[in-house]
Amino acid sequence: MSRTGGTDDSPSFQSSDVAGILGQQVLELIHIVANLAHEKGMPLFLVGGVVRDLCLGQRNLDLDFVADGDAIAFTESLARRYGGSIQIHRSFGTAKWTLDAGAAAKLSLELDRIPAALDFAGARSETYDHAAALPKVCASDIDQDLKRRDFTVNTLALQLSPEKRSGRLIDAFDGVKDLQRRQIRVLHDQSFVDDPTRILRALRHSQRLGFVIERQTAQWMRAALPLLRRVSGQRLRNEIDLILREPEAGDILLRLQELGALTAIHPAFQVNARLPDLIGGERPPWRTDEVDRQTLRWCILLAGTDAADLPSLCERLALTKALTQAATASANLMTDISRLADEASRPSDVTRLLDAFPDAALEVGWLLAVDEPQARANLSAYASDWRHQRSILTGADLKAMGLAPGPIYRRILDQLRYAWIDGEVRSAEEEGALLRRLLEAED
Repeated sequence: MSRTGGTDDSPSFQSSDVAGILGQQVLELIHIVANLAHEKGMPLFLVGGVVRDLCLGQRNLDLDFVADGDAIAFTESLARRYGGSIQIHRSFGTAKWTLDAGAAAKLSLELDRIPAALDFAGARSETYDHAAALPKVCASDIDQDLKRRDFTVNTLALQLSPEKRSGRLIDAFDGVKDLQRRQIRVLHDQSFVDDPTRILRALRHSQRLGFVIERQTAQWMRAALPLLRRVSGQRLRNEIDLILREPEAGDILLRLQELGALTAIHPAFQVNARLPDLIGGERPPWRTDEVDRQTLRWCILLAGTDAADLPSLCERLALTKALTQAATASANLMTDISRLADEASRPSDVTRLLDAFPDAALEVGWLLAVDEPQARANLSAYASDWRHQRSILTGADLKAMGLAPGPIYRRILDQLRYAWIDGEVRSAEEEGALLRRLLEAED
């Protein structure tokens, strides 16, 4: 990619351009991949988002390659030569090459300065039997491959092989002009009909890049909204999952709500107007490492839906059992927020209520209770202190005292624990005295 111009005076990138944006180590990795393509006489292209962002001068290490040939065999050759592991999807002609320390050493590169994995695909075309259908894929060439993509700004390709064309920027759909105009534009009037999930992607790209959606594209997008109900839950979940990974996820989802896309997915799908602040704002004052960010964001998102409608929405989006349970628990906790906000509630009352809820629900409850300081205080005290409190005596101690095992163990230990939480017991002696009173009451 050291040429100053491509064939027929096509625009091109120089190696220094790429190194300045992606880093020298990433450039060297691209050169290594390109050199193997040169050896095999295989036309190879860097495509999609990384090329778009190169044109914008932005760093993007999601490296996607398209080969005019057998991309799987090519990826296997890379792994045989340099190590690492590969994951293959033969039905789509794609492969992912994951790099590890051994591969980085053979490549003479530093693992923490290069992408964790590279994606390879054979050039292909797609046809759709009907609106919102999964595409039928067949092998093709780079021109057809770029033609199947979602937006013009994602149709750009940087040729790597053969060497005489290395560095040539392919722009068959005026993607560069749309970058300059700062707009998102589809390639044809059936784009959203073929794949309605592009509605969600259009808003995601628009928000991330700070671009507007081109007028005609916006009209086609609105007309295709009813087709979202035909899209499978798994595909919709995957698109929303990508949105939730964005820094401005809340703004994207609010825009989708204003457009009517969320209710097109499910009539009860609504998000809280404060979603951007909830997703990107402060975290609770207790340690929250137990909940991964994505689970928390999903629970915050779904908290805007009425609890009665949540099961059907979770089913519509094909959410996992674990995520459905976390989201349902979060919604159920919000129905009990008045109990948490009651200043007359004892710490043990709060503990009895909150012991049934997972960490994700506690975080969501604290975030949503911004106008309920007492509820927030109780949630914080429970999460950081009360839930960890246990009695000194254990079931083994009760057994050693000659008490027959049974439900009485749980009743007694719970009451001892609650007494500690309420401050009624402050020492082993006081706990022992309480135990004697409890045993007398049981007789």
